[in-house]
Amino acid sequence: MHHPKSPAIKKTRRSETLVRSSILSRKVLRVPAAERTFRTTASPARGRPRPADGNGRGIMNLHDIKAFVAVAETGSVNRAALRLNLTQPAMTRRLQNFEAAVGLTLLDRSTKPPALTPAGRQVLEHCRRILKTVVDLEAYISSVGEPAGDLRIGIAHGLAEVVLTSPIDDLRRRFPRLTLQISSNWTSRLLDEIRNGALDCAIGLITANHTIPKGVRVTEAGPERVVVVARRDTSFEGRVTLEALVGEGWVLNPAGCGCRMTLQRAFDRINAPMRIAAEVFGEDLQLSLIARSGGLGLVPWRQFEASPHRSRLCMVDVADFSLEATIAMLQGPSLGNLAAAVDSLREGVTEHLKIIDIFHNHHSKNAFESYIPT
Repeated sequence: MHHPKSPAIKKTRRSETLVRSSILSRKVLRVPAAERTFRTTASPARGRPRPADGNGRGIMNLHDIKAFVAVAETGSVNRAALRLNLTQPAMTRRLQNFEAAVGLTLLDRSTKPPALTPAGRQVLEHCRRILKTVVDLEAYISSVGEPAGDLRIGIAHGLAEVVLTSPIDDLRRRFPRLTLQISSNWTSRLLDEIRNGALDCAIGLITANHTIPKGVRVTEAGPERVVVVARRDTSFEGRVTLEALVGEGWVLNPAGCGCRMTLQRAFDRINAPMRIAAEVFGEDLQLSLIARSGGLGLVPWRQFEASPHRSRLCMVDVADFSLEATIAMLQGPSLGNLAAAVDSLREGVTEHLKIIDIFHNHHSKNAFESYIPT
């Protein structure tokens, strides 16, 4: 028998102590999640717990916000996954995580494709502003005072080729750290996109029929007339009335165009029908069709004058119909360090319009065509 204080007994007792400590450590690690000092919510996709805020909702993060915005803008989880370079399951998890975080149903999944719920539309506007603020912050940190990052520009249909030539070239040379994202739409939709933060600025064709949303700033770049045009060999002579044009076929943009809407209202005032001969998207194609096969069109004056079909076309002087418009810069209330670039673009457009007018008023069409960049 060993003595109680022999070295062998002491070694055995030390081993037993280490074993008990190891067991206690494993027991601590097995404490249920509900008994820990912080709460969690389960991820809908895999059931894994995520940290929660003080209200028991999941914590939001930028990755999930970007996923929700991508799904809302593309209308599809698959297309959103491609945009963000993710797999479809990963995109679905981010979307579910974000819905759990906000505690609201953002998508109506009973429709194909899923549509935004009323709450989803409101949340989308907030998310766009958040992402825009993050972009502004990153651009500011990377280069204080120098515009950098994405500049999202919208252009009204009918203005792109006439307006966005040298102004865009000058903008790129002056601000090389900018990445330009340019899209085209009806002016009414551009106003909505400025309001909800989908665009930073836009060049719009504003008429008396447009309603300017609260928070959207409109700065005039120059006046514009929208004119009625026809093939040069038509029988219209001198001034005509709108009633004289009843029965003529119009070549116009599809429904949604503000100019078409104004013309339709003018026909409604005289209780006469407006006959659509062709719905053609884009004024260039409309002018080409009218020059070849006739009909009436409604296009911005500068685009009419710059058209390669100008020699085969003429303006029709309609006594009781005119459409005056304003080419204007549209922008939201806060642009961060992009403000200098937007101001530069507006100034460039204003100067370019003046140059175009000088050529139209004092030079032949050939001189003007030699000026327009290709």
